Amino acid sequence: MHSMIRIGMTAGATLSRSLRANLARRVRAVFLGAMAILLVAGSAGSVQAQPFNIPTQDPKVNIRWDRYYSFDEMVDVMGRLQAAYPQFLTLESIGKSWEGRDLWLMIVNNPATGHHTEKAAFWVDGNIHGNEVQGSEVSLYMIWFLMENYNSLPKVRELVDTRAFYILPSQNPDGRENFFNVGGPSRTGMRPFDSDGDGRPDSDPPDDLTGNREILQMRKYVPGEGTHIISPVDPRLMVLAPRGQRGDYIMLGSEGVDSDGDGRRNEDPRGGYDMNRDWPSDWQPAHIQRGAHWYPLSNPETRAVADFLLAHPNVAGAQSWHNAGGMILRGPGSRYYRGEGEYGRRDAASYDYLGKRGELILPYYRYMTIWKDLYTVFGGQVDWFHDGLGIFTFTNELWSTRQLYNEAWTDDSPVPDEMSRLFYNDQLGMGSWWVDWEEFEHPELGTVEIGGWSKWFGRTTPPFMLQELLHRNAMFAFFHADEMPLLEMDDPRVERISGNTFRVRAQVRNSRAIPSRTEAAEVNRIGDPDYFRITGPRATIQAGGFTAGELRDRLDLNNGDPAEVEVIRGVPGHGFVDVTWIVTGTGNVTITYESMKGGRLSRTVELR
Repeated sequence: MHSMIRIGMTAGATLSRSLRANLARRVRAVFLGAMAILLVAGSAGSVQAQPFNIPTQDPKVNIRWDRYYSFDEMVDVMGRLQAAYPQFLTLESIGKSWEGRDLWLMIVNNPATGHHTEKAAFWVDGNIHGNEVQGSEVSLYMIWFLMENYNSLPKVRELVDTRAFYILPSQNPDGRENFFNVGGPSRTGMRPFDSDGDGRPDSDPPDDLTGNREILQMRKYVPGEGTHIISPVDPRLMVLAPRGQRGDYIMLGSEGVDSDGDGRRNEDPRGGYDMNRDWPSDWQPAHIQRGAHWYPLSNPETRAVADFLLAHPNVAGAQSWHNAGGMILRGPGSRYYRGEGEYGRRDAASYDYLGKRGELILPYYRYMTIWKDLYTVFGGQVDWFHDGLGIFTFTNELWSTRQLYNEAWTDDSPVPDEMSRLFYNDQLGMGSWWVDWEEFEHPELGTVEIGGWSKWFGRTTPPFMLQELLHRNAMFAFFHADEMPLLEMDDPRVERISGNTFRVRAQVRNSRAIPSRTEAAEVNRIGDPDYFRITGPRATIQAGGFTAGELRDRLDLNNGDPAEVEVIRGVPGHGFVDVTWIVTGTGNVTITYESMKGGRLSRTVELR
């Protein structure tokens, strides 16, 4: 228990009430300002007009946002941006993928306002799953937007000046290259894995038999001996033969051959694990969690990310880009979390604040809890970021075909899903997303037909809608980054009690919604708590602790060293922490506030 002593009322108490009133106004204003990052288009102080608020002007680095970039092209874009904005951008490799590709990370920071490790930082990654590609484009767009609009949009300038960004566009470059060059639905990395248990890893993957860099479907014409018939509605589609009748076709699954000679096709694809089941929090082995590898962080890509984040405890917010489904996901991943499947009250409130506003920024997206609204995930990245690192983290499932359909057909619609997809393929894509059936001489099956849906339809955003998706999701991430703790300390107040004994009072305020320390960090004892400290060469600290009481006239004495006050909960969102010391001495004293997520503040005052 803290001891308690009474301190006299001073003009400082009046000032505190004024600050609290101002803070209340900030809280009310934040509801109006939540969308400001989307709308601000200032011109004051502009040095160089940029394209977002002046759309008739070309950007400094002209990048197309209606297309997808291979890994090498992505690295080229990052290099072009870094070369154009060397004062703000640092490009570095944080490790290597299994196949030896660099994990390129861009650090966005204004060094004139402090080193990136001294600011609240925001982590971004994409493409942890090989076939979930557009997360890389969103990440690139974020870098580009911040740089191109730094001089023309005050809100962008504020973000770059007060925060740091660590952006890893592709966490799985090997899987990305496999998707671009081969195709198919593979989520995995490319580390060899024995999926069929025959002792030979990656021995029978799907094969791009036609050489069009797609893994499509195969069917075989067997008149009167099959299971399927051509749809009477659309000849491109296959449907089951009516009950009691035989069909004319058999469906043979993805294109490929029996590479390992065991009588089956495609049963041992390249890779075969899930890097988003490879994180330490509530990790479970593969017989419980499908996709888990040997042990947490057993892959070089996830290990590199973990090492970077452990070395950068200033990361306070994070965004991981996945697809698809149009979701703003947060943890926990399992209903067994804390025995109740929910974060603590304070953390849940911060997530709700961000997620519910995210639904306004992202039409067609739903704010959801992973285990409750989607499915159970053990060993997921979101959980480790939150539980193990104390980082507020979201996963956005990019793209929803409801955006393409404009909800013209819903789950209750009598129109079959395949028909609706073909309608939009024909009318909006001019047929570009469907590959017509064509005969192919299969080395084992004889004449088959290969065709079906392209890899560029369903999970990936159509090019004509891509930039809107990139922009809206980037703005949600910037909104989250803007709400990371932003701490301010006014000049401390000094009041003489008697002789050379003084009352010194300091207050640190947080003008943003996210606290400087998560509830999970407090409960799980993650990292260091926040600290208020006072030092002076000719000063003796007699007592110290939190300022308390309705009139702010009490001192809750700190246990231990009176010069150091541990702020275990951090500074709450839109709140403040107020401390008082009783000091005997002369000269100057320096007061510092140190926070892993909120940075370091310092003020010096004279005892007089």
